[in-house]
Amino acid sequence: MHRNQNDTELSISGTAVSSTPHSGHASERGYDRDATVHDTVAELARHRPDAIAIGFDDERLTYAELDRLAAKLAARLTAMGVRRGDIVGLLLPRALKTLVAKLAILKAGAAYAPFDPAYPLEHLSYMTQDCAPRALMIDAESADLAARLPISAERLIDIDAAMAGLAEDNAPTGSAVAVSGGDAAYVMYTSGSTGRPKGVVIPHRGILRLVRAQNYVDFRPDDVVLHTATISFDAATFEIWGALLNGARLAGIGDRTLSMQRIARTIDDERVSVMLLTTGLFNLLVDHPGGRLTSLRHVFFGGEVASADHARRFLAAHPTCRLTNAYGPTEVTVIASTFEVPAEFRDDAMPIGHSIAHSGVHILDDDLRALPPGQEGQLAVSGDGLAIGYLNRPELTQERFVTIRTADGESLRVYLTGDMAVMEADGLLHFRGRRDRQVKIDGKRIELDEIETALRRDEHLADAVVQCHEAGTAKRLVAYLRPRPEGGAINGYDELGFAAAVLGRLKGVLPAHMVPGRAIVLNEFPMNRAGKVDRARLPNPADAPASAPAAATRPEQGMEAVVARHWRSVLGTDAIGPDQNFFDLGGTSMQLMRIHAALEQELGRAIDVVTLFEHPKIRILARFLEKQAADGPQTAAAQSRAARQRQVMSQFRRSRA
Repeated sequence: MHRNQNDTELSISGTAVSSTPHSGHASERGYDRDATVHDTVAELARHRPDAIAIGFDDERLTYAELDRLAAKLAARLTAMGVRRGDIVGLLLPRALKTLVAKLAILKAGAAYAPFDPAYPLEHLSYMTQDCAPRALMIDAESADLAARLPISAERLIDIDAAMAGLAEDNAPTGSAVAVSGGDAAYVMYTSGSTGRPKGVVIPHRGILRLVRAQNYVDFRPDDVVLHTATISFDAATFEIWGALLNGARLAGIGDRTLSMQRIARTIDDERVSVMLLTTGLFNLLVDHPGGRLTSLRHVFFGGEVASADHARRFLAAHPTCRLTNAYGPTEVTVIASTFEVPAEFRDDAMPIGHSIAHSGVHILDDDLRALPPGQEGQLAVSGDGLAIGYLNRPELTQERFVTIRTADGESLRVYLTGDMAVMEADGLLHFRGRRDRQVKIDGKRIELDEIETALRRDEHLADAVVQCHEAGTAKRLVAYLRPRPEGGAINGYDELGFAAAVLGRLKGVLPAHMVPGRAIVLNEFPMNRAGKVDRARLPNPADAPASAPAAATRPEQGMEAVVARHWRSVLGTDAIGPDQNFFDLGGTSMQLMRIHAALEQELGRAIDVVTLFEHPKIRILARFLEKQAADGPQTAAAQSRAARQRQVMSQFRRSRA
């Protein structure tokens, strides 16, 4: 790992830096930049042993139980050879056992690397080869997938077997391995412009600085924090450690299949007071609230450009709840700046706010010199949230983590975000777009260059270009494909068949959210005078010919018309046939949640969200919904819902591999 060489206290100053506290007050719980996550949890366990730390459905752990189980599991990891500075992978779902595993890994002096089991084999294989984990924690659902990864069987740890009997195990656990605030706590992979994901190494102090003694949030011991993010998404860092480093209770939704109804019910049943949602999920909650939500005290959203309309509607419905727009890339530990939305906010564009405590924000020109207020430049972030660097990527670390001089002549290590912004005189930031070809869809960071690189490895293509098109609020990835000329009639396919075959192969390489939902085949790409592809002249997918089956048989009546209307709205295209698979069209789980909420609202009845995963085509979903309406209450309700969801999601992951 590449250690942060700048371990001295950073003094944030100068006109291009903001560290001024905004609305709210800093938490009374202190922030020690040399402290560690696991030691802080252990301290809370000593002071509040009987307080509930985690709740997942019917499972509960107190702080004392959590700390004791994690210590015993850490002792087993140490006995298996895990040492300080090692990486331990997690191929696990969002679950209580996963949180115990994270804390145990930290107690063993190692860093955890979370992997989403829904990712395709090639993607997971690259990440495990790159970080070379000393061990990989799995469960029964991920065992088959893990067996196909480039990691020896003796390094696989069945988390359920490892935790079996821990509560009754009276063997001494020993002390946690001594590490410091600058040591690595986790490695999280993000999309990479070079065609491969890159591992961001985050230190303990980055996590502690995020949730302790802060100016943008006031975590309280009586808070209940919602946990809905997948473990490989950095929003989970705020959720998990925001609760567990402040003595609050974490309320998790344990299965992989979320719905707005389930989220709203959990908020009401568990009396959730603090939560962070992606912008898309927040907008969906506003459009389809599905609950009273009266317990909410502070709601955060972020990951994409904010919708001021949704923010105003939320505040009108919940005037006593604080609402905050959060901004920050993975490399600065989740959040760099926040904007608390006032009730009287009337602008169309929402600021991304002021710097949070223990951090600084800077607007730089192309020569990395600080710009005065009002001038647009690249946004850079300094302070204790900065990553140690990129795992095994010293050149990229040197390129993106640089040293600048402030107006006061001070040297600061900063991360160049690639985002363009303008800062007002009081430090308020306004986002102005990207310098590069990075986009965010459903809160997930996507480098279009990574998709293009993966496509260009396809032996049937001479070239490929990927663009992100927006239709209303829908964002859609579109691939433009140029076949090799020696392929004859496009290698035996018609154009539609060729495009489908290319995208089918891509699904085995990239995660589902990075696979374009539409591909357009071109004999030649438009070029500019410099001999480069003129992306502005590529055909708009709305103008490109639609597939004949979709155009000829588009449903117009009955339940098929209802389902198709919502599909077209969410996917941003009319080129959808009744027998096309939602996920083959580039649909995501988040978009399916939007369709689920809209259908429940329009039809006026509850629909199990798993139904949409089981019936991912318009025609078969419409027939199921018609039959459900005719049959009345379903006998399937007596079936084990959790078991059914696990089976469906396991089948879904295999179909995407």
